[in-house]
Formats: sequence, C-alpha cells, structure tokens
Amino acid sequence: MKKMAIVDLGSNSIHMNIMRINEHGGYSVFDSAKETVRLSEGLQQDGMLKKAPMDRAIKALRYFKRLAAVTEVVEIHIIATAAVRLAENKEVFIERVKDEVGFELKVISGRCEAYYDYLAVVNSIEVDDCAIIDIGGASTEIVLVRNRKFEESVSLPFGSVTLTEKFSGIENKKKRVKAACKYARGEMDKIAWTSQLKGLRVIGLGGTIRAMGKIDRGFNKYPIKNMHNYRMVHSEIERVFSLVFKKEDKELSNVDGIESRRAEVIALGMVPLRVLIGYTGAMGISISGQGLRNGFFYEIFFKSGGEPIVVDDVLRHSCQNTMKRFNVNPEHAEQVKFISLRLFDLFKNFHSFGSNDRKVLEIASLVHDAGMHIEYYDHHIHGMYLLIYGKINGLTNHEHLKVAFLVGNHRESSVKGKMKEYSTLFSKKDIKTILKLSVFLKMAEQLDRSVNSLIKDITIRLEGRKAVIEIYGDEEPILEIEAAKRYQKLFYSSFGCSYDIQYMGRGKLRN
Repeated sequence: MKKMAIVDLGSNSIHMNIMRINEHGGYSVFDSAKETVRLSEGLQQDGMLKKAPMDRAIKALRYFKRLAAVTEVVEIHIIATAAVRLAENKEVFIERVKDEVGFELKVISGRCEAYYDYLAVVNSIEVDDCAIIDIGGASTEIVLVRNRKFEESVSLPFGSVTLTEKFSGIENKKKRVKAACKYARGEMDKIAWTSQLKGLRVIGLGGTIRAMGKIDRGFNKYPIKNMHNYRMVHSEIERVFSLVFKKEDKELSNVDGIESRRAEVIALGMVPLRVLIGYTGAMGISISGQGLRNGFFYEIFFKSGGEPIVVDDVLRHSCQNTMKRFNVNPEHAEQVKFISLRLFDLFKNFHSFGSNDRKVLEIASLVHDAGMHIEYYDHHIHGMYLLIYGKINGLTNHEHLKVAFLVGNHRESSVKGKMKEYSTLFSKKDIKTILKLSVFLKMAEQLDRSVNSLIKDITIRLEGRKAVIEIYGDEEPILEIEAAKRYQKLFYSSFGCSYDIQYMGRGKLRN
C-alpha cells in the first residue's frame, strides 16, 4: 500500500489529493483537502504577489503537510500554476515555501498545465475530438484534442479572480459582464487555431464550471452528486448564465451550488466558457470532475508501470482498476461475463434489449462481486452502494447507475425500492429492463458456483417455448447446474420461456 499526495497551488484555491495505490495496483483518491487562499489577489494591479495572500498560502501548505504526515504519505508533489508563474516576485514566494514549510515548489508552464488537463480528460472520459477549457483564478487553458491526441493548447492570462478585479470599476453588472466578454473574445481572437474549434464538443474543468453543473443539478433535481461527465445542453447552460449574470454577486451565495467564497468571482469566471461556446457552436458541455492533479498522477503512475500515458480504452481501464481496488477475483469475473453475455445473445429472440443493455451487463458482470471487499453477506447491496457513490469512467451517469443496480440485483433480494429514488432518471420501463436483465447475471453467477470456470461453452436447443441450455466442459458441473435451476420460475416470468440444463460433455468448446 502506497500513498502519494499531489498539491495544486492555484490562483484561487489550493487543493490536495492523496492517492492510494494498493498491492494489486488499484488506485483511488484516499483523501482530499481544499483551502481558498486567493493567491492571485492584487496580482492584476502590478504583477506582484501580495503579503497577505502569500501568508494565507503558507498557512494552508502547513496544514496540508501535517495532513500528509498523519495519513502516512510517502511521496508528495507541489505544483504551482498561473498565480506564481505570472508573478514578478515568484522567487520570493518559492523561497518562503521552502524555508517556512519545507516544500519544493514545481512551477509549471501554461502548456504543461494544459497537458495535464488533457491527460485527466482523455483518461477518464470517452472522447475522440473536443475542446477542453480549464478556468482557474488567474489563467484559462484551452486544449484542442483530435483523435484523442493533444494537438494545440493556449494558456490565457486571465481567470475568475483576475477578470473580476480587472472589471471591478464598472458598477453596473450587465456592463461589467459585457466588457469582460469583449476583452476575452479579443484575446481568444489572437489564437491562430480558433477556426478548428468549430463543431467540437466542449469539456469544462475547474471550480467555476463545476459550480455551473451544481446549479443545473439543483434546477433538475438530479440525484447524483458526482459531477464527473455531467452533461448540460444549450438551454441549461443559458439558464445558468442568465441566473448568474443577472443576480447581484451578494445574492449568489444563496443559490444552491455556489459556495459563498466563490459568489463574487463566479460571474466573470464564466465569461471564458461563454466566449468559447461562441467559437465552437457547441449545443452543450460535459463537465470533468478530474483535472490537473489527476493528469499529473496519471503521468507518474503509468510511467512507473511502463504503460502508455493515454489509456487505449477508458471504460476497460476504469473497470479493471475498480476490480483491483476491491480485490475482485478476475478469473471468476471473466467467467461470469462470458456466461452472462452468452445467455444474452442466445436468448435474443425472447427479449428486446439493445447494445447499450449488453454493455452495462458486461460491466456489471465484471464488478458484481465488488461488495465482497466489505463482507460476503449482502455483498450485492454493498457492491451497489460502492458503485452508486463511486465512479466507473467511460460510462454516462445513466449507464453507471444501471450497472450499480444490476450488481444490487444479482442475488435474491430486489433493490427495486432503491431504484425508485432515482425516478428523475429512471422510468418504470427502465426499472423493468434492469430487473429482467439482472436475471442473466443471477444465472451466470450460479453457473460458476464453484468458482472454477468449469463451463467452457453454452448453446441452446429450443423446443417450442422451452429451451434446453446445453453445457460443455471437461467435467460435469453438477453444483453449477443445480444452482442455476433456482431461477427457472423467475426466468419464465421475465421472458415467457422455461428452461432446463443438460451437460453435453467436452464436445463444443468456445474459441
């Protein structure tokens, strides 16, 4: 077990992620902390970091150092971004941090910051082409991604705090927003490759954009708190823009989703996104809950294991990481996946499921035993909750919940009541689909009851509305066959087809 801390010393806030890597190579966030220090406060005036913000930052870093110590962190990385990068007196601050805290600051370039944003996005969201925007306190990074490759980037020297300070002299808020938009558009017009942004999906990072998602979540009564891959359509974005741009700053702290410390900077902090959407013509945005700290971690973690820094398949990688985190038996998981999908395909004439249903069944099969990490009894329920409040990247939030509920239904008890709590996302038809789909998972688990992968292939022979499930393998799986028969009544009520199971010998073996 190893713990690594990554501290992002930003212009508005300082964040720390403590990453835990277990003995199986599974990684996850073990702890996190955030302190709002407004390090860039006053930077707009003369390009100098001021004493009070530096003092606040030093105090926060001491707190993070203590937290790292008590959580037994063995490796710590301190990254400084725009506020320090742009300051004329950066060396003074760097020395203070070294002398008073004992940390060596790594000041990264705007391009490097954009690159870590890129790594965070392409390793956690399934996307080929997109425009990434990260709105910080003193800078805004924009990245052009084509075929999942880092093509172009720019770091613009303005963010939520500096824009707010720059236009603070304009008393009327409508005129203030208009002036900030004009300024940001003028700066973006200087980017040589803005024409390539047309039609691209926009993925947003940073506290300002996450706050927009939280506001929208409140409007929609959206039941999921995890903002990663949260999507907003054009009308929802405009609704949030309208609310924030029209309300006085002092009133915004009362809006659900806006922290009081962000209320005075959020309006102009949203300006870069509004301008970028104008270039792309995007009809919506996706929000990334991962950013610079995650990208920095991916680079270190993948390099240390000799792996590519950009994963080939986001969903597959994240699923495997989930299995490693919760010590899921990989051989049993693969066998249950094989049997689940085989049954799904063999009985295609008895159901109307689509390719998306097959995908969520596949993922649920692989992680169905995640709850064993807690204990055997009710492990299906434990697994469901681990997935509801965790995250498998590469899935939409809707797909992710389907996987969680399939896991929750892979044993005897139904979690239909829990699914009703998500009525804003799931219709009665959706719930029926999940309950029927889970029958394949229930049967598949029992068909590897001995956890020995005895079944090598499966076929069916239809006799009217009865199916004979033919089992092939090196030896007769007596335990598996008897265990799987327990679902004959449920299968008939779900699909209008009865079944029996017969062992056919070695015969046909899967490829």
